[in-house]
Amino acid sequence: MSLFKNEDSRFEWISGCFELALLLELSTTPKPGLVDKIHEYGETSYNHFLASAVSLRPWIMRAARLGVGKGLGKIILGGVKTFMESQRGGNTHLGAWLLIAPMASAAGSHKGIPIKSRSLRSRVKVVLRSMDWRDTIDIFKAIAYASPGGLGHVPYLDVLRRETYEEIEEKRMTPIQALSIYKDYDVVAHEWVTGYSWTLGDCLRILKKNIREFEDLNSALVQTFLEILARHRDTHIVRRAGRSVAGMVSSMASKVLELGGMSTQAGRRALTEFDRRLRRSRKLRPGSSADLLSASLSALLLEGFTL
Repeated sequence: MSLFKNEDSRFEWISGCFELALLLELSTTPKPGLVDKIHEYGETSYNHFLASAVSLRPWIMRAARLGVGKGLGKIILGGVKTFMESQRGGNTHLGAWLLIAPMASAAGSHKGIPIKSRSLRSRVKVVLRSMDWRDTIDIFKAIAYASPGGLGHVPYLDVLRRETYEEIEEKRMTPIQALSIYKDYDVVAHEWVTGYSWTLGDCLRILKKNIREFEDLNSALVQTFLEILARHRDTHIVRRAGRSVAGMVSSMASKVLELGGMSTQAGRRALTEFDRRLRRSRKLRPGSSADLLSASLSALLLEGFTL
């Protein structure tokens, strides 16, 4: 049953959940190989991510208001342009935004709160199936606009080639049809094609387990990040360095967990060394694991979790 007197306040609450999830993921520290409260890269700082996350709130609201139906592609494209123009650090939130935009639409179509993950997942699937080829074109334009590092050229449906957009229109390709070829190459494609099997399945279960086991929220989130990375090859690393290197990084995360991760002194020492090793190369930034953490945090907050 809804606790809100009108739709505006419900959409505000939904938007707040997603914005808070982005900020909590950003603040998770240490986050091996990535920007967090104490680690930055020359081109991208913690403040760049802050500005980007906050800039997305109006677009999250629009996605929630849209609910189920065509037009989410334009909202995704608008959100990408906004977060890219809100700061000078480059592509900060493409993967996370592509994951949470359909979730926000799905949440908006749910009339009451809290929103259970099972209901959210069924509604996300409806949202994804409701989009048409026009949404596909806008989504591909959004990806190209962000110019994500390591995207490279692919043999089919390259977002950087004009012919791709002509083929999408000619064949009336839906987003799921177009992204299916990227399923093992990109975490967003995997989640869209499989109906968020990781975000609203394995990752959310891991997050809930660690929330129960750790008194400190940050420790629970770091532990969750490590477990996500250990269980799922990071597709950002797959694109930049290949599957074997991504597998090696996942194995390194597993070894940190075997020593206890955030729950033991030995695990925390191993985590520090793991972080140091990943920061040696741009190719070893596990960004898709952070995107999964953001999305699963969103689902947890929508279920009514409070800090």
